[in-house]
Amino acid sequence: MPELRKDYFTNRLVLISPERTKRPSDFVSKEKNSKTLAPRDCPFCPGNELMTPPAELVLVSKENTLLKLADSETERVEGWNVRYFPNKFPAVSPDAEVKYSDPPLVGEPAFGYHHVMIVTPNHDATYFNLPVEQWIDILATVQDRVRWLYSKKTVSYVSVFVNSGKEAGASFSHAHLQTLTLTKLPPLIQEEAETLHQDMVELSQCSMCRVLQLEINGPRKILSTENFVAFAPWASTHAYEFWIFPKRHETSFLKVSQKEINDLATILRATLGALGSSLSNPDFNLAFHISSEKKTTKQIHWHLEVYPQIVKWAGLEKGSSVYINPVPPESAAETLGAAARKELAAIIGIS
Repeated sequence: MPELRKDYFTNRLVLISPERTKRPSDFVSKEKNSKTLAPRDCPFCPGNELMTPPAELVLVSKENTLLKLADSETERVEGWNVRYFPNKFPAVSPDAEVKYSDPPLVGEPAFGYHHVMIVTPNHDATYFNLPVEQWIDILATVQDRVRWLYSKKTVSYVSVFVNSGKEAGASFSHAHLQTLTLTKLPPLIQEEAETLHQDMVELSQCSMCRVLQLEINGPRKILSTENFVAFAPWASTHAYEFWIFPKRHETSFLKVSQKEINDLATILRATLGALGSSLSNPDFNLAFHISSEKKTTKQIHWHLEVYPQIVKWAGLEKGSSVYINPVPPESAAETLGAAARKELAAIIGIS
């Protein structure tokens, strides 16, 4: 039976329609999913560093030590693990024109910083098969750069996200991540923060922690590690969508310990590996939901959300924000959970 579900924290509605479900193999795209370039032409590949702006941060591993370096205008660091540089075609700018407009045509300058992080020098690597050690470097770099970006005066929020594959909006197939800053909280984060604040006042409990109590041993759980749990959300807007939450109440990603980063790297590798093996490496988006680090009461229980791009949104979704999801999250969790446990066993076996 179809079911209309309300999101945990917002008024978003989702239609769960099992009658429209398909097996995971039916969602496999018949087309390759990105602008594929040979390594010699890819601006994100080693040897082509001059094709991008100078990197503000370059991680280089030497003698079991991770060095933090930077490019110059004329020379580029070689032998890198991770590169982080300004987006060549930014959506926001620190030099935006100071121009405001009044209602009903409200507008303000798009001040901000838009960067690209090349998460691996390997042109053929994907997020589905990145080693845990590489994930650790990625997450540590994200933490470092988010901290740095919040030191900027015009930054109220740092958005961290992955577009993987053509259907997810990626321009290049070489695995990369982006950060983009905003001068105010995004509406979704604002709504999550207001819900959390209200529940803390009325119930003396974080609304997201309450959800975790329901999901951590429920039918939508995918995988659990020492510090994190992955589950398919009750009102999933995307087929095979899943979220990863820290088990204990944490509002700041910047305060995550090295041990927790190692654990997060493990659960990311296992769950994304499961997504890849279950659905033949689908296009997907990944987004960090984090609290603003500026002085504010608008805090959330930070987490990651992964949105596979295997079912296109049409008129109902775009015109009403009511979503048809042909895969019940309980079914998605069963499929991804079985695959994720295999991935985790292989990771533990390797290490």
